[in-house]
Amino acid sequence: MRKVAFWTALVVAIVFAAGTGFAAAPDKPLVLKAEKAKGPVTFDHAKHGKECASCHHKDKAGAEQKCGKCHSDKTEGKTLSAKEAFHTQCKDCHKKANKGPFKKCEDCHKK
Repeated sequence: MRKVAFWTALVVAIVFAAGTGFAAAPDKPLVLKAEKAKGPVTFDHAKHGKECASCHHKDKAGAEQKCGKCHSDKTEGKTLSAKEAFHTQCKDCHKKANKGPFKKCEDCHKK
């Protein structure tokens, strides 16, 4: 009986782990809210390629996470705030590629 329970739990764990690896990006662009002084930023996963791991970090179990899972409104310890994480990740990537918005706030933040 213990063997059956063990193998069942193992199969369930593998199915859940594999499912997160094949998760699809959202169909619609995400609207990321910003502080009151700036407008929101619209992010379209489809325009940014299919290499999720280039932006999304993995948790201890190896599953990719949504940004808000770790990054909140304020920096806590070594975890950057959402604003700092997006500015670092997005702006640095756009600068490196010399493509897309990164020079002025209004390039991303639309009012």
